[in-house]
Amino acid sequence: MTHLGLKAELRDGETIRAYLDELVRLKQPVQLRLGPADEAPFETTLEQVSARTFSTATTPKLEAGQVLNLSFMLEARRFTTFTTVVATGVFSIPESLGQGERREQLRAAFDRTDAGAGLAVAILEGTLAGGRFLQGRILDLSLGGVRLLLDETGALTGANPPLRRGDTFDALCVSGLPHTPSIHGRGTVAHVTQAPGGLSAGFALEGIGEADRKNIARILERRIPATFGQAFPAKKRKTDIADKAGAPTKTQVKAKPAEVVERPAVQEVKAPKAPRPEVTAVMRLRKLGRKILFLSGSQESPHPLAEAFRADGFKHVFQAGAFLEAQALARKTRFDLVLLDMKVGGHWAKEMMEALRSHGLLLATPLILVADYRNEGSEALAQALGAVHIHERRETFEALLPWLQGLLLEDGP
Repeated sequence: MTHLGLKAELRDGETIRAYLDELVRLKQPVQLRLGPADEAPFETTLEQVSARTFSTATTPKLEAGQVLNLSFMLEARRFTTFTTVVATGVFSIPESLGQGERREQLRAAFDRTDAGAGLAVAILEGTLAGGRFLQGRILDLSLGGVRLLLDETGALTGANPPLRRGDTFDALCVSGLPHTPSIHGRGTVAHVTQAPGGLSAGFALEGIGEADRKNIARILERRIPATFGQAFPAKKRKTDIADKAGAPTKTQVKAKPAEVVERPAVQEVKAPKAPRPEVTAVMRLRKLGRKILFLSGSQESPHPLAEAFRADGFKHVFQAGAFLEAQALARKTRFDLVLLDMKVGGHWAKEMMEALRSHGLLLATPLILVADYRNEGSEALAQALGAVHIHERRETFEALLPWLQGLLLEDGP
């Protein structure tokens, strides 16, 4: 069983086609492999999905009836299955999907035209000169590894065999990152993929220093949504002389009373509520996979708001009412969202979050502040914490849906 409570193998045809449709929409790369597991797979993208088949943008030379291993990443989870060649570039819809655990590490994707680059060198024991080397452009980066689109491979001395999983490089330098010094460590090849643009290789990063880890974590921090700040009032522009301290008061002219005209009462017509977004199979699975931490000072357990999340399909909602409890949860789980009461376990929200962040926890996790009212105090606190939204207790769960759509249910890492 996975942490989602699903079987390790999906056999629902509608859900499988929903995943393939998502691959088409996102232009997400997929890997096709005909030979053994250590052989570099061919990388391509899906173009179209029909009732029984799907087609790819490019394909290696294959014959009808051949069975290939198909794998892809979606929603930070690796899926693997088998498909049969129907014709050139056309394959059968898989009958099942094997799914792995959700990847816990955030990744930053880089455009192939970006300046980021990596250089890896294998030092031959007992020599000053390097042995094998390779260099390429960064495709993505995480605290655990880096993936490069290789531009050049070779050997300063000795042989230069084909790159395979498990090959080690004693010196790995990642440079050209935005506003970040070069990162140095060791690298072990985790996977090699053959794509139309060339050979790409993923490396497990080892032996990097604490300063380098903090620099990578800063790059991985989520960008603040464009809607940030809408909850805060705009500052008053003082353009009138009468607004300045000590300025003379303007002469007020009392208006004449307007003529009273009786009009028939008009019944107020309430605008219809916005419809809830359509819940697709992929959306339901996304809700199942998201992890939410509610830091609540309420004695109610479970909290009504946490119950509303669970009723809406978010099954992984954790509640903590004290610092040590929150610290233990944040250390073993990567949360996708934090909801924070103004006061938790005798600590003010600002003190609680500063203490957790000082331990390197919840640094990049989006935060929603739950307050009794939206006023100057809650707005100042939200701004100090970097909260993306203030949710008033009197508001319904539906008022949170637009924020949840952007923070949890749109295409993410």
